[in-house]
Parts: sequence; C-alpha cells; structure tokens
Amino acid sequence: MKYKLLMLMLLWSVATIAQKKAITVTEQSITIPATGQQGVYFYGFQKGDVAVIDIDPDKAGETIKLEVQEYTSGAVVYNSEPVKKVKDLKLTVPQKQVYRFILSSTSSKAIPARLSIKRLPEKDETRHFNSNITWQTKQDTTWAITNDKVLVKGELTPVTLVDKTFRVASMANLNPSRVSVPFKLPANTVHWVYWVGVGQQSVEELKNMTKLVTKGAAVVASSTVSSVVGFGLGLIPSLPQVNASGNIDYYFMNKQSAEKFVADEEGWKPYTFAQGTGIISDYKKVSLSETPKPTDGTMYATFRNSNTVTGLDITLKIVAFEQEKKYVTKQVRKPLKVEQKQVPVFGEN
Repeated sequence: MKYKLLMLMLLWSVATIAQKKAITVTEQSITIPATGQQGVYFYGFQKGDVAVIDIDPDKAGETIKLEVQEYTSGAVVYNSEPVKKVKDLKLTVPQKQVYRFILSSTSSKAIPARLSIKRLPEKDETRHFNSNITWQTKQDTTWAITNDKVLVKGELTPVTLVDKTFRVASMANLNPSRVSVPFKLPANTVHWVYWVGVGQQSVEELKNMTKLVTKGAAVVASSTVSSVVGFGLGLIPSLPQVNASGNIDYYFMNKQSAEKFVADEEGWKPYTFAQGTGIISDYKKVSLSETPKPTDGTMYATFRNSNTVTGLDITLKIVAFEQEKKYVTKQVRKPLKVEQKQVPVFGEN
C-alpha cells in the first residue's frame, strides 16, 4: 500500500512538473473546414522543444485529419488517419523550425473544434521563445544558366596618325608663320597621345626615352614613334618636356577655326582640352571622354611661330590607341522569373 502511494505521488509530481514546464503556444476555438478544404496554422518552435497538440471537435461522431509539415522543406512530420480527436500528440522538434498544421475533415460541413498547442522546452533558457510568427514579403527569384556572348577588353593597338617634322616660318618671312595639321581618330579609339617638340634637340631627347621602355615590348621598339607609344601603353611614366620659354604656340581646332587661324583672321576658337603658349616641347594623353567630336570627325593641330626673325622646325607625333572588341561565350546566370513570396519570420522574445 505504501509502495502504491509512493508511486502515485511520484507520478503526480512528474505530471505537475511537466504541467509547469509546458508553455501554451495557442488555445483557440477553430472551425475545421468541410471535405476538400483545409485549415492551416503556423507556429515556431525552438530546437529540442516537444510540441504537444490536442484537437477536440465539438460534434461527436465526426472525424478529422491532421498533417504537420516543416515549413522550409515541406517534409511531413506527422500525418494521421481520420480520427475523432487528437489527444496529447507529442512531436519532438530537432531544430528551430516553423511548423505548418493542416486540418481537414471527412464531413460535408465545417466542424467547430478546440485547438491546443503547447511546447515543452528542452532547456530552461529557451522558455521565453516566441512561437508566434509574422509574415514578410520577399522576392523569390528563379535563375537560369545561359550561354551568352560577353564583351571583353582586347589589347591596345597603337595607330600612328601623325609623325612628321615641318617648318613654321618667322613672322617676318613671306612663308606662313601659322600651320595646321589635320588628323582623324579611328573608330575604336579609347585614348590618344600627342607630343610636340621644337628643334632637333627635343627630337633627340625623345629618342633617348626609348631606352626606358620595358625590354621585349616589340610593338614599341619597332615603332617610329616608340617613346610616344610606350607612354600611351603605360610603359613609360612621362615624355621629355622642356620647361623653358619658346616661341611656339599650339592649339587644337575644328576645320572652320583652323582655316581662320592660318589666314590670321578673327573668329577662330580653339578646343579647351589642350593647348600651349611659348613652348619648346609638350605632350598629353587625351581620354576619349575629353576628346571633342567635330561634325566631320577631323581635328586640326595648329601652330604659330611668334619669333619675328627665325623659322622653327616642329616635330609632331600623334598616336591613337584602339581597343579591339572581343566577344567570348560564357555561362551567365540570369533571372528567369521573379515572384513576390510571403515568408515567416520568428517573433521577438
């Protein structure tokens, strides 16, 4: 007798502890839809929880079905045959998860019932876990892998546009003291470089720069404007430039302004991206973005000798750098379909 009493007290104690430990997720009156329809409920559980489910229909003799799924994977955790009620069903939750509870009936009419879901936390520190969830709208993108032709940058190819030495007479000479040199950039130009030098000494200094070009750069070594090419390719950090006063002014213009400039008429207007006054030598690398676009596609390098007595020899070198457009076939990940999707979010503790 004492043994039986002790066992009863022990069982009562265990039951009392379990009841104290159980945390109500939901206690509500629901309506289980008729055959062909479903009632769906979502609740979250912490890792190690034991979910305890009770469903008690109000109508005697009717049968219901319960299916429990993991929301993220859709895996079925529990699926019952038609039963009159669900009593003290326990499901152990292996990881933090949202469960989908799907209720249906075999009746032709909806059945009122009482739904109770509790959780038995594995650890005391997860007692205050919030099982309620909210819904957020996120984009669900379906991707497809396709073979597309993709534009890649090819190597830079130097194209010599101007490589000449010409004389610009003094202001007192009968020959013109103003000269223009036309040039046209190729279609695939990404940038271009010009170098202006007065007299033979400037030309010699430019030639000596070739020694600084990286060994093996055959495209530079074989060029008649090797140093300018090397600078345009980034193989030479700079070109020779004499910072002393001279008698040559230079500008870049369109055709109309160049004609007026050479004829010493008013109304000519130079481009502003580059010019020099009283120089002995000068150079610049000009990007495509700062390059003017004359209507006929032709620009003019113009020169003026302000010396009243002495004619001067000017060397002009202009090199454009083209970049070939190459296409390669690559696998490209593209969005095939974008849908708005409702996803559950755990409530705050």
